[in-house]
Amino acid sequence: MRIGVLTFHSQLNYGGVLQAWALTQALGALGHEVWVVDRWLNARNTLLWGPLKSRSPRAWHRWLVRGLTGCGDAGLLARHVRTVRFVRGRLRLTPFHFCAWEEVAGRDLGVDGLVVGSDQVWHCGDWGEPRPYLLEGAPVGLPAIAYAASFGMAAIPREWVETFRAGLGRFAAIGVREAEGVRLAGELGFRATHVLDPTQLVPAATWRERLGVRRRSGPPRLVCYFLSESPEAAWPALEAFARQAGARVEVLVNDTAVVKTSPGTLARRAAWRLRRVGSPVTIRYAAGPREFVEAFANAQWVLSDSFHALMFASIFGKDVRLLRPVVPARRRMFARIEEFASRYTSGPLLADGVAAALRSLEAGPAVTYNEAALTEARDRSRAWLGAALDSLAPHSKAASAAPLPTRRQD
Repeated sequence: MRIGVLTFHSQLNYGGVLQAWALTQALGALGHEVWVVDRWLNARNTLLWGPLKSRSPRAWHRWLVRGLTGCGDAGLLARHVRTVRFVRGRLRLTPFHFCAWEEVAGRDLGVDGLVVGSDQVWHCGDWGEPRPYLLEGAPVGLPAIAYAASFGMAAIPREWVETFRAGLGRFAAIGVREAEGVRLAGELGFRATHVLDPTQLVPAATWRERLGVRRRSGPPRLVCYFLSESPEAAWPALEAFARQAGARVEVLVNDTAVVKTSPGTLARRAAWRLRRVGSPVTIRYAAGPREFVEAFANAQWVLSDSFHALMFASIFGKDVRLLRPVVPARRRMFARIEEFASRYTSGPLLADGVAAALRSLEAGPAVTYNEAALTEARDRSRAWLGAALDSLAPHSKAASAAPLPTRRQD
């Protein structure tokens, strides 16, 4: 069957791009032809292309000046280029793009059914628009399942309840990434199954082989990936850890960290750039999705506040510390990390702040993984995905006027 994956693929975020690729690999391993539905998050696709889509000379001048003074903009531009190449080169995209399903009317996506997810495609309140991922306005008769879709919130706002109830009714089978999602779907009258994030369905050896991940030699490495933490504020502690442990530290930033961590003046940023010369701590603004995976594969330790950092640390068996969130929006999404930790890890995973996390890495013990439980959960998730897709096959051949099947709780 020709499957279309509908998710957050067209953006800069590492987790969003890599979970999309992982889901295509998992579906392909089940014998399906897989395409990624090229749904853009905004009209000019700037979340993927960034300044490459800018037509403003002033904007380009700002990027040039900030890049030359060490603000990270030049590296971030290179990251956009690498991410665009990854999306276009490793994801088979449908023949046309769109932002709203209404733009698809009368056009053939060329797929027999949809798999929606993973990622927080059903989140509302802090960002985004869940309606396209609830298939509001999608072609009638195009069957769909959800795999590892996430609400990313503990409760559905009252004004959204009917939108979600109608949306979930469009799916033949619902797989969600957190137990929280099972509960939310149940409150709306639908049965959902708890499955793993698709990155977990791709073995470490496959990540290495298919992305061309190289093995690095040299001193041990600590990889940091911060969504909310300031690399500049963390710098003294990271440098002290690197010198004491005889290690290299690589700091990967998220798509907005360059702006958030600016001290406000180009002079101070330039001074910070000079300070980094010869330091065992490196900030990698330019790393693309492949380089992100390579960094984790070659790390000895991982320090982050990201869910997908935990996913890749577990895939490659790394000693990891996760920072407890202090930003309200991230606290609302922390259940997924706590849940995975309680089921599949042992040891001092969670820490309050960078300094405490580094002390924990130095003192030990290491975080370990319940590989037997993870293997069972991976097998169960693959089996659920295969069965859900098999249930789509008869519907994919139905007349276009046929309504999408629903699955309500008894």
